[in-house]
Formats: sequence, structure tokens, C-alpha cells
Amino acid sequence: MLSDGRGGKIHLTVAVKGWLVPGRNPFGLYLCAENVDELARNLGGAVLHPAEHKPWGMYEFSLSDPDETCVRVGWPSASGASSGAKPN
Repeated sequence: MLSDGRGGKIHLTVAVKGWLVPGRNPFGLYLCAENVDELARNLGGAVLHPAEHKPWGMYEFSLSDPDETCVRVGWPSASGASSGAKPN
């Protein structure tokens, strides 16, 4: 589902039928990557919440896998986003 082009990958598979309750997946993943905006552009319509600076100090966006696992991608705001955006 996600890769950074430098060997880092996240591959998600579908859970066993009946294992998850629809709309109640308690699992999540966080991918730390400097190129937040580039990854968001590449994922296009799969992005649920666009990249923004969060109060907890991360510049991040989120998406969901087929089993509704929340996947967030981000980088610390203090170090600057790949777009050159400034923290709030």
C-alpha cells in the first residue's frame, strides 16, 4: 500500500472474515516520512484527511486500508514539512 522508494514498505492484507467488526477496527499504523506532501499526492483519493500541522507537533495526513485500519503518515512540524509549509 505504501513505499518510500528507498526500500521502506508497508503491505497490508485483508483480515480473516469475521475477525473485525465493521467500522470498529481498533488498529492503526504510523509511518514517519519526511516527504509527507509527496506521499499524499501519490495516494490521491485514498487520503481521508489532508496533510496539516497537528497540535501534537506532527505534520500528517491519514487514510484507511480495506479493513478500516487507520494509517497516518507524518513528520515532526518543527523540522518543516516537505512542502515548505510553516507550522501553525
